Amino acid sequence: MIIKNIHYYILKRAIPIIVGIALFSCIHQGNDTCLTNPSAISFSNDIIPLLNTNCSISGCHSGGNPTGKLNLEAANAYTSLHKPGSGYLDTLNATNSIIYIQMTSSSQPMPPSGQLDICKKDLILKWIKQGAKNN
Repeated sequence: MIIKNIHYYILKRAIPIIVGIALFSCIHQGNDTCLTNPSAISFSNDIIPLLNTNCSISGCHSGGNPTGKLNLEAANAYTSLHKPGSGYLDTLNATNSIIYIQMTSSSQPMPPSGQLDICKKDLILKWIKQGAKNN
């Protein structure tokens, strides 16, 4: 009877964990890349929607007086991010890009509402590594 209860307990706990791991691994690979992200990142198709949803919202990086003087609205985002000397993008060492550092900060993450999920961070990082092109 005790062995039967132990097997029931193990199955009751193990099955949800195994299913969860299997589902998560379909979306996210162990090397911090996401299967749902495209291999070639497009600024207009992949990055702008992410910025529109998380950054260029009212009271943040939009309008006439954007936070940090960084306007991430679709019409201004590329120029703002590529401002000479700003450090927002470092295509030679993508993880040193200010935009990436801010997104991954544990003390002051951007957006302030909470960190982006790992797939969105990976998308930005891949775009920077691919030369941060305006495509």
